[in-house]
Amino acid sequence: MHEIETLIVNAASYLQIIFEAASVIVVAAGGIAFARAFILHRRSDVEPIARRILGKYLIVALELQLGADIIATATDPTIEELAKLTAIAFVRTFLDYFLVREIREERVEDKPNET
Repeated sequence: MHEIETLIVNAASYLQIIFEAASVIVVAAGGIAFARAFILHRRSDVEPIARRILGKYLIVALELQLGADIIATATDPTIEELAKLTAIAFVRTFLDYFLVREIREERVEDKPNET
């Protein structure tokens, strides 16, 4: 392997770790934001608000994880790795889609009827 290839593979490995760490940090921050919403807002409608907050963080974390998986596959693009990436991307995109949809539906339900 040439020096430049080794440098790129090493940089990609570090970048993958950064993306994965960022994902964990985002999930932790989402958990804290979720708990904070529950503690600070003692109204009866706090659950949808807290869930919406957590959902937004989870969406970002899923996107970061997908980015990490793409980086990992880019450095070792075997057929097996591409198949795994396809499955992971499908599942994460599926989860992302339904999280976004749920957040939008809850936002519509939370708005008062303007008549």
